Amino acid sequence: MTAEKWCDARVRCVLDIRAESGETPVWSVAEQKLFWVDQEAHRLNAFDPATGDNESWRMPAHVSSFAIRGAGEPILVALRTGLFDFDRASGKLTPVAAPPPYPAETHRYNDGRCDRQGRYLIGSVDLSYFENRVAGRAAIYRLDGGGLTAVIGDITCSNGMAFSPDGRTMYLADSPAGTVYAFDYDTATGTPSNRRVFVERDRGEAIFDGAEVDAEGGYWVCLLMKGAVARYTPDGKLDREIAVPVLQPTKVAFGGPDLSTLYLTTAAHRHLPGAQPMGEQAGGVFAIDTGFRGIAEPPYRY
Repeated sequence: MTAEKWCDARVRCVLDIRAESGETPVWSVAEQKLFWVDQEAHRLNAFDPATGDNESWRMPAHVSSFAIRGAGEPILVALRTGLFDFDRASGKLTPVAAPPPYPAETHRYNDGRCDRQGRYLIGSVDLSYFENRVAGRAAIYRLDGGGLTAVIGDITCSNGMAFSPDGRTMYLADSPAGTVYAFDYDTATGTPSNRRVFVERDRGEAIFDGAEVDAEGGYWVCLLMKGAVARYTPDGKLDREIAVPVLQPTKVAFGGPDLSTLYLTTAAHRHLPGAQPMGEQAGGVFAIDTGFRGIAEPPYRY
């Protein structure tokens, strides 16, 4: 099927904030807010679409991902220095787990989210790859009642993590490889297996970044450096692409009262060399009308 090119009329900027590296949007059903981070600015944010207000908390280090619990409860945050529980009322950070077991100057946590059972899956990135081009030295970890456990290896830069509606398929993009993988996922143990290629793309055209799955099983993924969001069917066929008015879309999440709005974070800081226009609202948070609905993000249960 030829991808459908939609015009920007379905895409609107709802928070023109010029985030350096907006990432990891998560819709809280309990609070009816979109939580997200500005990684490079070390900020965790909560955007209220009903009022337009954006609350922000500065973290002491690079923040890449997080997991929400119930309304007002501590938020699990992935910092460069490790995993912490963050209490919004007091600002206190309580250590939960160590940073990736690699040199801190080369490795940090990256994309992460909860599986359908409320375990937290978090990937890492090997920053030294972008100089030495040695691939495969990062990993994916699972955090649950048993602590932090490595579950996937041979990854360079984890992105695009998402789960099928029944939770039995896990998706994961390795951005430098230009590949999204699919795994069988054991929902009883939180163990991925049977790694296989789901989709591939020429990195000269676009780079896979953050992703989400809709209620029909479609995989939505950001195409960094192309300024678009793509939807793939569960069998890996390109269904459509939506052009967005910025060069660097980073991650998507369904939200709103009926989970029918696809929220998109973007980056104002140029990730890769080049002269392509970034877009006047680069770093903003966008809302996209897709005609699809999402699935409520499970809260972290540990």
